[in-house]
Amino acid sequence: MASYACRLQASGNKVSIDLSLERVGLEVNGVPAVFNTHCVNADGIGETFAGGNYEFPEVLFGLKGRDVIDVGANVGDTALYFLLNGARRVIAIEPLPNVARCAEENVRLSGAADKVRVLNAALSYEPASVPCDYDVVSSRYFSTLNASGPCKVPGVTLGDLLDMIEDPYLLKMDCEGCEAQVILGSERERLRAFEHVVFEAHPEITGVSNDKLLASLKELGFECRPLGHSSKLHVSTYHCKNIRPKVA
Repeated sequence: MASYACRLQASGNKVSIDLSLERVGLEVNGVPAVFNTHCVNADGIGETFAGGNYEFPEVLFGLKGRDVIDVGANVGDTALYFLLNGARRVIAIEPLPNVARCAEENVRLSGAADKVRVLNAALSYEPASVPCDYDVVSSRYFSTLNASGPCKVPGVTLGDLLDMIEDPYLLKMDCEGCEAQVILGSERERLRAFEHVVFEAHPEITGVSNDKLLASLKELGFECRPLGHSSKLHVSTYHCKNIRPKVA
């Protein structure tokens, strides 16, 4: 977080960091992001804040006062990152029950419960069976497509999520495979509601090539560009911009 704070300060923002045995906190222009140290995924938070995984000026420039759907929210780091950058409301979806509780705790500590809604659910047409208590550190690699467990969480669709917001701007998907269902499935036309889509592609999980996903998005009016490989093996990240004007 320190390197991220330095970049923000260099840009003229008012930034402070608070570190203790119980909390890790960052405040930007009066907006806090606070994490319980027992609910911290250090690698994930490092990629979000220090690594700049979502630091795209074109996306962040228009984010202020807009709504975000955050699929694969993990401990809430990306949801809070979007708030720090001006988002009005974030719907955060996390399938693992204990990790979703961590996201709720971090959102509560940040005083953002009125702006971030955490859903313990899977982006799916059907409920998903998942582990009830999963290691938080490795949870960012969890996929509902190749795992099971004794806890059943509801499935939500893209349409369900769009009904929860008023002004869709950004869809972020880091869900270890569910992106293929969204981009190729029966609700793919609903993607047109967003101005930006940022997603990780996981062909090793889905068996769907990146080219097929990108072709589908191009048909929908998105212009996509690769953002390189993340630290996850064989994973590529893409930013897709909706280049077709919205119909009133």
